[in-house]
Amino acid sequence: MHAFTAYPVSQKAFAASCRELQAGSLCSPQREPDFPKDDNVFHRELISRLDSFSIPLVLKFLGKYREAGLLLLRASVGLIFILICGPVLLSGEHRWAQFGSAMRVFNFHSHLDWWGFLGALAGCVGGIFMMLGFAFRIGLLLGFLPALVHAIAVSHHENGLYPVIIPIEAVIVLVCLSFIGPGKYSVDKG
Repeated sequence: MHAFTAYPVSQKAFAASCRELQAGSLCSPQREPDFPKDDNVFHRELISRLDSFSIPLVLKFLGKYREAGLLLLRASVGLIFILICGPVLLSGEHRWAQFGSAMRVFNFHSHLDWWGFLGALAGCVGGIFMMLGFAFRIGLLLGFLPALVHAIAVSHHENGLYPVIIPIEAVIVLVCLSFIGPGKYSVDKG
C-alpha cells in the first residue's frame, strides 16, 4: 500500500522515492525528508487563495441583502403562525377548547373554547401583520401572547429540555424581531 501525501511531488522526486521504497531506505530513521517543512507549495498556495478571497469580503457582500433577509425572516415567521393557528381557527369549538387548554396553567378552567378562539385569532392576525409589516410590533405582540402561553404550558407539563426549547425559541425570535423592526420592505414604509 502507498501512503498518499498532500505535498506536490515532481516526477524526479517521485521516481527517487519509488526507488528508495524498493531499496528499503525510505523508512530508515536517519533519512531526511525530501521536502523541507517551510517549502510546502500547496500550503502557500492555499494561504494565498484565502488572502485574495477573504471571508470579510463575502460577509460584506451578504450585508447588502440585510433587508431582504429580514423580509424573509418576517414572512416565514408570519407564515408559520398562520399555518399553525389558521386550521385551529377554522376547525370549530372542539379544536378551540384543545388550543385554549393551555390556559389551565394560569388556573383558567372554564371557557377554554373562547380562550382558544382568541389565541388562534391573535396568532393569525399577528402572522398576517408580521408578513405584511403593517403594524408590525402590534402583530408581534399578537403572536407573542399565544407563543408565550404555549411555552409556559409546555414547560409545566413536559419533562426534559428538548420539548421546551422550540416554544422558547419562538418567543425569543419574536422578542428579537420587536427590537429589529419591520425593515425597509414593509407596508408601513410604503
